[in-house]
Amino acid sequence: MVKSMTQLRRIPALTIAAFLIIALSSSFAEPPKNPRFTALEKHALSAKSADEKDFVTLAAFLVSKAKGDKEKAWCIYRWVTDRLAYNVEAFLAKNPGDNSIETVLKTRLCVCEGYSRMFLKLCEEAGLEAVKVTGVARSGSKDTKGKPAFESHAWNAVKLDGKWELIDSTFGSGSVDKKAFVKNFEPMFFMVPPEQMRFTHFPEDSKWQLIEKTISREDFDKQPLVQSSLFKLGLSPASILKTTKSSSFGGFPEIFDVAKTKIKVVEAPLNAKLKTGQIYRIAIESPELSKVLILSNDKPQMNLQKQGSSFIGQVRALSGTMLIAVQKPNQGNEYSFLLRYQVE
Repeated sequence: MVKSMTQLRRIPALTIAAFLIIALSSSFAEPPKNPRFTALEKHALSAKSADEKDFVTLAAFLVSKAKGDKEKAWCIYRWVTDRLAYNVEAFLAKNPGDNSIETVLKTRLCVCEGYSRMFLKLCEEAGLEAVKVTGVARSGSKDTKGKPAFESHAWNAVKLDGKWELIDSTFGSGSVDKKAFVKNFEPMFFMVPPEQMRFTHFPEDSKWQLIEKTISREDFDKQPLVQSSLFKLGLSPASILKTTKSSSFGGFPEIFDVAKTKIKVVEAPLNAKLKTGQIYRIAIESPELSKVLILSNDKPQMNLQKQGSSFIGQVRALSGTMLIAVQKPNQGNEYSFLLRYQVE
């Protein structure tokens, strides 16, 4: 289970607030966005005790309004991520406890094994072909040597309209903050592109990588940790992979999560370390922002030029720390951090 922590940082001169997701890491894909999926989500969450008395009844209720495989899987995913809670006590004790589907349906408490079993069972009852995938996942935590930690994990693959898709209900349900489960639904763990999943999940059976050229466990372990926020910002797996293979790669920039704001980074450096004096082009796209500010050593350097819903500009990197900060309308002089670089 991925652990996460939120940290508030401020620059006094500008009252810039930022919320940094330190440990959350996984692959991201946006689910189909249309009124149908919004309505189906509402339907799945409306399930009452009578609808949940057994697996047959529950599956029938969840997919009763669905049309097609994807809609069925979405309804099941949404119920599982909402109704189950992660068993933090069992996780910390390294004792998974009883994750049988019968017990999980009764207690609604489990670790990843229970999440994946429940999703699988409901898919089977709904007539969907699915499997439980086991392997390891990379979290934001580190071992005693300071290297990324790997944890045993279970997720699912489900065949939707003739194509296998990857789904992680555990990651989609929330996160662990210290010793507590924080419920926080994440739709991006539904139908995760295999090219993204390869950065954080390694299945025991290589066929469930679902990529043409599979990678070895050794190659997986050597990959730098890819924070989920990179995919949230619209960066492609191909561009991220290319960056990591560069001889000058020194890690990704510090990435911040701007709550409830859709932002796409069209162009920006992916290397945490920039060169003093070099000019970098930055392009940010979001209809929800009013300004994008570049700061050097906690002082304003320049605003990116607004062009419709895009913010574009070229900035000369100054020695020290460079930050990209964003502002939403009606926020006065308050900004949220987006990316932080070190300039040398």
